[in-house]
Amino acid sequence: METVIKQKIVIVGGTGFIGQGLVKNLSPALFEIHSLSRHAFMPSKNDITIYHAVDLDKPEQWQAIIADADWVIDAVGILFPNPLKHQTYQKNSVKPAKQLIAILKQETQPKFLFVSANTGPFFMKPYLKAKLTVETLAKTQLGSRAFIVYPGIVFDKDRRSSYFIGILIKKFRRVPYFDHLRSISRLEFATEIAQILLGFPSHLLKRTVTIK
Repeated sequence: METVIKQKIVIVGGTGFIGQGLVKNLSPALFEIHSLSRHAFMPSKNDITIYHAVDLDKPEQWQAIIADADWVIDAVGILFPNPLKHQTYQKNSVKPAKQLIAILKQETQPKFLFVSANTGPFFMKPYLKAKLTVETLAKTQLGSRAFIVYPGIVFDKDRRSSYFIGILIKKFRRVPYFDHLRSISRLEFATEIAQILLGFPSHLLKRTVTIK
């Protein structure tokens, strides 16, 4: 029987909405999954993901974890800033990515996959600008090891606030504006990510609109 060599996948932000979608849907037969997050996490009974509670401001806590990874997936970030929680795009989205990219420039084995966005309504311009900042940095610093995916609204029943909006947008995808919003379920998103990790093409690797 042929032995399958698992790829080591490190998901930064693996306890968040996007990260948990990947954890739940990436095949454990193909991938050894590690999660990096700030706080300790109690996995479900059948979850064999290896969870690491680390401070991204302290690379000595996590550099060895990503050093021999095949892929590092950046699923960190916020959708909207929250002044009461001192959450900003710069602090919670751009800064963590910069820290990862700086270390990945030293560790030449892992590929880097950044979860960006295809487009968004006018009021999401600051969010998209933060995504573009990371995209540019990743491509400049990591070259061909940088992979960017461009989903739109990722929805799932676990998050009701996005589920109904996501379903509605998907129903109107024949209209160009709604098609560009790229509504996609967490399961579909994880399936596309798995394709990329295995070396296959994915429509999410191409943005369909120009963002300035």
